Amino acid sequence: MDIAVRTNKSANVSGQRRKRRWLPALACCGFLGIGVAVGAILSRDTSSATDTVDLSLEQSTDWIDDVCANFRIFGRKYQPITDIGPEDPVAVSDLVQRTTGLDIGVPTFDEGARIFEGARIVAIERTPGVELFYRNNAGDLLSVFILARPATLENQITDVQETIRDNLTVAWWQGERALIAIVGPSSDTDMPALAQSAYLKL
Repeated sequence: MDIAVRTNKSANVSGQRRKRRWLPALACCGFLGIGVAVGAILSRDTSSATDTVDLSLEQSTDWIDDVCANFRIFGRKYQPITDIGPEDPVAVSDLVQRTTGLDIGVPTFDEGARIFEGARIVAIERTPGVELFYRNNAGDLLSVFILARPATLENQITDVQETIRDNLTVAWWQGERALIAIVGPSSDTDMPALAQSAYLKL
């Protein structure tokens, strides 16, 4: 009888020891699961410090959509991404000449005290060109696109045209050797005067 009792006791002790061995492993698995769950929740947090550009337009349908998308991506509330800065207007003129074939200087605007901030090379509907960045005293950005698109039967010479796309105004005209487009916020009341000024100078 005594032997049987001792045997049962030793069996219970060994079973408890096995259970104790599994406790740390179970605790580690539990903490690991909690960590994975917390990580998944944090990764879904949309309040990131890095802003992304909302192009608004679902897809590009013509060259006007393309210039609007370029304006949103490379300018607007961000510091404009330029190939040449404002300190070298001769280099900007050379960039325009090499890209579009036009021999023109950097356009200046009296209306709204526009400050030139630089230029970059663009491609709009497979047409090479240059985007010139300007900013007014209020900090609003405006871009002038000069595209190497000569007048044809499909793209006839026009006076200044004005188009609204989403919250942007695009004032443009087709010249003999190039397509010129000025893009800025639709709230900018100086846009018609700016476009007319550029039209007369270019």
